[in-house]
Amino acid sequence: MGNYSLDSNFIAKLLKKHPGNQSLIERFRSELQKNSVFIICPIVFYEIKRELILKKAATQESAFQRLVEGMEWREFSAPIWERASQLWSTLREGGRSHNDADVLIAAHALEHEAVIVTNDVGHFQNIGVSVVSWSA
Repeated sequence: MGNYSLDSNFIAKLLKKHPGNQSLIERFRSELQKNSVFIICPIVFYEIKRELILKKAATQESAFQRLVEGMEWREFSAPIWERASQLWSTLREGGRSHNDADVLIAAHALEHEAVIVTNDVGHFQNIGVSVVSWSA
């Protein structure tokens, strides 16, 4: 059993009916059977929702809504904003810059002791968060 936070690129693959995504879907289902906890970060929700609205992808939007209903919604608390600010500053002092959304997603996952499931592990390297790719 794990505690996971799904990144937007992973959720996008879950929503697409493509044979190449089947192994990701099977792994997700396997974790559900193990009673793993999946949390939804509000930033990830925003990233997915805005694209589905823009594309007028009603079927995927409906599937996304069902997916989110099965996840735990966790808001951004003051400690998460503080952690994100510290992470960003530490990265910047070290001469590294990261996308603000990725720093916020990482701080959210750290606060909730969740592993980020992503297809772009590099987005979260050197941030101090546990990250995994379920891609084949």
